[in-house]
Amino acid sequence: MAGHTTGFLITIVLLLGAALIAFIGWRRTRRERAQQEAQRILHNLSEDIIAAPSPSVIAEKLSVVLPTITQATSVNLYLYQRRTKSLERVPTTTDPEPMAAPLDAPPEGLANAAVVCFRNRTLLNVPDVRRNPLVKVGPKISLPKSAFFVPLLSQQEALGVLEIGNSRKPGFFSQEEQAGIQHLANQAAAALKLQERTAMREQLFHSEKLAATGQLISGVASELSAPLESIVQLAATLAAHQGTAPSQRDLLKLVGESQRASEIVSRLVSFAREEEPAPHVLDVNTLASELMRFREPEWRLLGLKTQDRLSPEKAPILGSRGQIEQVFLNLLVYAEQHAAQSPAKSLSMQSSVIARRILVEISYGAAVEDPAATVDPFTPGSLLGGGALGLSVCQGIVRSHGGEVRFRSRSGSARFEVELPLTQEDSADTAAPLEPRKVSRSLTVMVVDTDAAAQKHLLGLLSTRGHRVVPVSSQEAPDLAQRLRFDAVFWSLHHGSGNWTEASESLRSLVPLFVLVGDGYDAELARHLEQNQGFLLSRPVQETELDRVLAQAEARTPAK
Repeated sequence: MAGHTTGFLITIVLLLGAALIAFIGWRRTRRERAQQEAQRILHNLSEDIIAAPSPSVIAEKLSVVLPTITQATSVNLYLYQRRTKSLERVPTTTDPEPMAAPLDAPPEGLANAAVVCFRNRTLLNVPDVRRNPLVKVGPKISLPKSAFFVPLLSQQEALGVLEIGNSRKPGFFSQEEQAGIQHLANQAAAALKLQERTAMREQLFHSEKLAATGQLISGVASELSAPLESIVQLAATLAAHQGTAPSQRDLLKLVGESQRASEIVSRLVSFAREEEPAPHVLDVNTLASELMRFREPEWRLLGLKTQDRLSPEKAPILGSRGQIEQVFLNLLVYAEQHAAQSPAKSLSMQSSVIARRILVEISYGAAVEDPAATVDPFTPGSLLGGGALGLSVCQGIVRSHGGEVRFRSRSGSARFEVELPLTQEDSADTAAPLEPRKVSRSLTVMVVDTDAAAQKHLLGLLSTRGHRVVPVSSQEAPDLAQRLRFDAVFWSLHHGSGNWTEASESLRSLVPLFVLVGDGYDAELARHLEQNQGFLLSRPVQETELDRVLAQAEARTPAK
């Protein structure tokens, strides 16, 4: 009987032990799954932060997501403002009221601790807010019970502070939470720096374009005087002959001069407005011919001898019609201004196709007493002098389309050479934008391009396909690839873009796909890249080739 009792007790103990082991295993599995889910959310949050377009979006994402994976109950983002020398809190949906904390006189509450964190550029963990001397506490101030402050540092520059609060209980944030929050602070600092650089590039490009617009307007404003004067004279003549019907000849002349003035204004307005990002297939010869007809009345007034040597054959390229029109119109205005001062008073425009590239030449006579007519306007000295500021915009536009613009001169003449790569004639209708391929999921793509216009064009192609795009410099690329997962890297070849071979080696183990973007197509280089799981694209980037490369990136990237 005692043996049965002992056996029964042993069985109970074994069952309890097995249940305990199963419970411990279940708890461990549950904890591991929770940690994996938190890591997944943290990773996605990092990607969202680095691709965020503004500080308010970063602050909103942090305030919404962080409380779901940490013990945080409140999140605030402070940014340093150099003008006021203060930390300004970025408003969010949960805390929309703006607040500024001057560095020399911080207000009561957690803002004082944020200022200390910013000044010292170090982590600050406050386990008990009410008992910490760094926090100035008023009798009626509502504060969390514990807080954690992380400085936002980018290349040794302090950009702000990330504040995390816990209103449930005092105590230190765990080591895992501190590491995760520090990682997010690094991503936020990198994203803010990228936003600042992108804004500066956009502002510089916009300023150059506005300056070029002003120069173009000043150069062609006299055009409006002739048709407007004719309109006024005709209107006055018609008004003087009251009671008599105007002649058909006068009416046609009035309509013609009105249409000419309207066309001049329309072209100037189209030059100043922002262009659509979607590229089109357009015929360069047709566009150049239309511009020659547009400028013909002004050339007659200037007494220029013009020649149209444009090829009647189609020369299709992939790009923005408005931008290409800006290039040729600006070059023509520059050429005609100098040609009008030369003895020959000659100006011609011709085109030819060489090795799948269209070459358009604008030649004009140059006076000996006009030294500026034969000085290369694309040299740094000419561009900085301001006399050819609009041509720097032309240069950037042509390069963003995979082409090149050059200036050549000799005694008594000068010419511009605009070279652009041709595209397939049957790739798309010239009047309709190319439709991007539908993507199965969004990718995170790094773009390394030192040319602002070319970078903007590539960013537009990728963004219209629904992908997150992060523009970075060649120096930042390896470090950022280690801190954030990218699905592909698009590395453009320009002077000063860094050594792409070293970049390819360093990024190969971190990024599934490396894409080199060059000015021309090299079959041997393409084979070498494909043997190393890479691709080569030539500017201007063809839609079909881009979609093929992105499809490979999607295939190599596991679904989230």
